[in-house]
Amino acid sequence: MRYCLLYLGLVLMFPAVTQALWADLKRHGPVALTEKISIGGLADEEPITLARFDRDEISIQIDGVLDEPEWAEAQPLGKMRVLQPDTREPVPYRTDVKMLYTDKGLYVAFDMEQPKDSIIRRISGRDARLIVRDRISFTIDTSGTGLYGYWMSLALGDNQMDGTILPERRYASDWDGAWYGASKQNERGWVAEVFIPWSQTAMPKVEGTRHMGVYVSRNVAQLNQTWGWPAINASDSKFISVFQKVALSGVDPRKQWSVFPYVSGTRDEIDKDFTTKAGFDLFWRPSSNFQLTSTINPDFGSVESDNVDVNLTANETFFPEKRLFFQEGQEIFQTTPRASDTNGQVFSVLNTRRIGGRAAVPEFPDGINLSTRESRKFAPLYGALKTTGQFGNVRYGVLAASEKDVTFGSEDISLKQAGRDFAVARFLYESKRSGAYKGIGIISTRVSHPDRDAIVHGLDFHYLTSKGTWNVDGQLLYSDVTGEGKGKGGFMDITYTPHRGSKHTLTIEYLDNKLNINDLGFQIRNNSRVLHYQGSIVETDFSWVRDVEIKPFVFLEVNGDGHRTKSGIGSRFNLKLHNLDQLNLYTFYVAPIYDDRNSFGNGTFKVQPRVSLDIDYETDPSRTISFSAGSSYFGERIKGRKLEAHIGFTWRPRSNINMELNLEYIDRNSWLLHQGDKDFTTFNASQLQPRLNLDYYLSAKQQFRIALQWIGIRALEDEFFTIPEKTGDLIPGPKPPGATDDFSLSQLNFQVRYRWQIAPLSDLFIVYTKTSIHAGMLDDFDNLFQSAWEEPVGDQVVIKLRYRLGS
Repeated sequence: MRYCLLYLGLVLMFPAVTQALWADLKRHGPVALTEKISIGGLADEEPITLARFDRDEISIQIDGVLDEPEWAEAQPLGKMRVLQPDTREPVPYRTDVKMLYTDKGLYVAFDMEQPKDSIIRRISGRDARLIVRDRISFTIDTSGTGLYGYWMSLALGDNQMDGTILPERRYASDWDGAWYGASKQNERGWVAEVFIPWSQTAMPKVEGTRHMGVYVSRNVAQLNQTWGWPAINASDSKFISVFQKVALSGVDPRKQWSVFPYVSGTRDEIDKDFTTKAGFDLFWRPSSNFQLTSTINPDFGSVESDNVDVNLTANETFFPEKRLFFQEGQEIFQTTPRASDTNGQVFSVLNTRRIGGRAAVPEFPDGINLSTRESRKFAPLYGALKTTGQFGNVRYGVLAASEKDVTFGSEDISLKQAGRDFAVARFLYESKRSGAYKGIGIISTRVSHPDRDAIVHGLDFHYLTSKGTWNVDGQLLYSDVTGEGKGKGGFMDITYTPHRGSKHTLTIEYLDNKLNINDLGFQIRNNSRVLHYQGSIVETDFSWVRDVEIKPFVFLEVNGDGHRTKSGIGSRFNLKLHNLDQLNLYTFYVAPIYDDRNSFGNGTFKVQPRVSLDIDYETDPSRTISFSAGSSYFGERIKGRKLEAHIGFTWRPRSNINMELNLEYIDRNSWLLHQGDKDFTTFNASQLQPRLNLDYYLSAKQQFRIALQWIGIRALEDEFFTIPEKTGDLIPGPKPPGATDDFSLSQLNFQVRYRWQIAPLSDLFIVYTKTSIHAGMLDDFDNLFQSAWEEPVGDQVVIKLRYRLGS
């Protein structure tokens, strides 16, 4: 049966790939497949000189109305083209983009034509990028050479999104800047107006005229299209390095500073106590190419929350950084594209979530058991210090932090766990000659603890050809951890982009069995040799669908003993229909492999070949009511299957009200779980996972949110296995002596939050949070949810005020 399913997947894949290649030949000709130019020439070759005004005389107010004389003097820049779908056709509605500046900052205006009945306004919280609505985006390469920059987006309704960008298109959302934006509808369409203070950006020291790169785009939700200038498509090989250059004079920000004092109070409903805390973050930029940031007695409390995640495997789940101090200037520490969460495959020497993370529980005497609440304590910080800057072609960053001790206790005994000290140093040399990019960097980290020291060194290298056809990113690694010894490894990602709409990536990786960067970094596993191919084909010439993206892949991973731990072939198909609905298909065949991870160090066993199929359908998300639904089939590791079904509903009755309801159900047959030592049990299990978000916005600056996530699992024991002495199939056997392995698991996160953005990066939070984690005897879903609600491990109200002061 599995081979029939694989054959069906390949049959479905082949004509789609063939048709895409044939369409490419028809569009570009037979020679163009290997020789055509990657980038369209719609950016002016010479820099555009922007109009400069005196900061004391400029009259512009950021209000979404372009009635000031300065805007009348500024000339529109460029003409947008349709970039998504990947056509580069002229746009149906006019967009005039104007820019001007002072020595204090840059002003950008978008004057946009659009029929009134097609405009879609949706209000959200900051950095909500996935909402489909009318919005504009502005990306600026402050380095002037395509090495780093910032992006800002403003939606109709004044919601802000922002982040950083690294070569060539490594967008990240973990930077929040103090910039200003306003939007307003008018009889012709709508207007967006933005002001970006130079003090919020890093830039090299330049004498005389400074060059920067700019890129502007516009999202038209009713058409589900993205327009932009210059016309650089998502499938092009180069991006930031081919922005439109603009010339500016007298831009040299100096002696900029910001202080973020905060005060917070927490009422704990379990301990029945009230605690207060105060501290501050400091940002100081004495010159354009140096910044010092520090935090004293920081509060990383419960105003944000992670998604609920139940992970019973040996592979850790990655959670992104949400703390302002660690987000600022983080891009210099991202040594390769793998440092960001791309397709769930994160590999990073620095994962700042380790700092102030969950403290290690000290070893208690036998018979002493800690409560779930007590065992999940986080380590508070004394403080942290970070410097980032640039001299010549070298960018650098230094980070240090220190944790406080944590006391764990039960009714009988209390033990103290010493805090850890963290240190990071990063240097990156970058060069651009004849259009080609070359970079080489080093990073060193150290985590110090009385019982454990961990040192990691990394050497990263980067190369991009002048036309962007070839791109190489890689890193060599070394670790030395107390009690584990010295490890080494490395990886290299090679990307070939022969033309727009086609991309091929080959990954080569070697990690020995002692490499461990997880004290301060993030690494799924060691002891691996990997060869991975990932392709991408984008086409728009189909009569039956608006655009298609096909992503075939082949994967092989072998451990140090020569056993295949991953091996398979598959493809993803993303189809955007003409009615703006979307169909996503996924097929994957896994060859016979060996599992050396999920016994948690107790041996290696053989896993059967498996087939995975997944289909999802989403209706046009710009509608007032939209739906999504999908189902999937996954083979289990030794036999049986996993069936998933999910349905989602989104309702936006008004621009300031949004409700999302998602429900997922999983039915598993022969779910294999480790039970300790060499014992495994298979389970017949069911999992229910509802998620509810309700958002009401009093304005773009004030949000009221109710969010509920819950996962309930019921698992009944089925068969019993042990790991063989020699690597091979698991050995079936009788049930080991003792109680039943049946279990239930329940995890809850409930939050009610009010947020008022008083000013840029100045907020008042009032947050109620309830969290619960329960594992125990088999029970039904109603009782699991009730017990999670009535017996939480966290139940508190937090009031926090943070205000930005500075120049």
